[in-house]
Amino acid sequence: MKKMQVVTSGIDYIDTAVGGGIVRNSSLLVIYDSFSLGWALPFEILRHQISRGVLGIIINYNLPLPRLILRANSAGLDIQNEGEKGNLVIIDVFGSRYGFYHSEEYVYRIEGFNPETYIPKLEQIYRGMFRKTDKTEVVDFVFSLDGMAFEIGEERSIKLIKRLLSNRIINGRHLFSLYLLGADRVSKGFLSWNIEFNDYVLEFLSRKGEYGISEQMYVLKSPLAKFEPRAYRYDTKHQEIMPLAAPKG
Repeated sequence: MKKMQVVTSGIDYIDTAVGGGIVRNSSLLVIYDSFSLGWALPFEILRHQISRGVLGIIINYNLPLPRLILRANSAGLDIQNEGEKGNLVIIDVFGSRYGFYHSEEYVYRIEGFNPETYIPKLEQIYRGMFRKTDKTEVVDFVFSLDGMAFEIGEERSIKLIKRLLSNRIINGRHLFSLYLLGADRVSKGFLSWNIEFNDYVLEFLSRKGEYGISEQMYVLKSPLAKFEPRAYRYDTKHQEIMPLAAPKG
């Protein structure tokens, strides 16, 4: 067995919170509620990885491409710019399902999408991508698991995720994977399965108050020995976290 290799997420406070960084070939799940801004974190991580020379891949289940671009821009990731420079690829499942066509070279479609042929078609897309790039490391981001569940159902999604996890599509290029999950849109069972599947789990919970919305980040799971489950106050404006003090008494 190879020695575990730990790489940076690109965000110091995330590396610290999970015990030192992200294990190569692992996966990080970000769970968020309807009013949370936790959805932005995978986009921010992907932006940092792209700046380090990594090829970013977004598998889009949720939005038409123009809205995905707008959403990513609000988190600091310029999809159009990075795509045109060959640093980012979009696998547009949403567009494939609903008949949206885009001429951009960095946008790939899955023709005739269905769960039975999804993996082979995804493999074919990856092979085509890798023939066009000299990048040796890849971070892929599934946006999002609840979007996948809406399109093909939770049970099929669970089976599909199992196949994706066991399938070495990216081979030696894989750095790590990012998964996003809107907890309010899925069942507890689907949520539980995805917590089981992933190596790292972060949960963002929001609370509406008289003076605005406050957020907490719970670091629930990490494979690293230095990791301790903790809760943090998440400062969305300054992109910082602060450990929450344990109650006294």
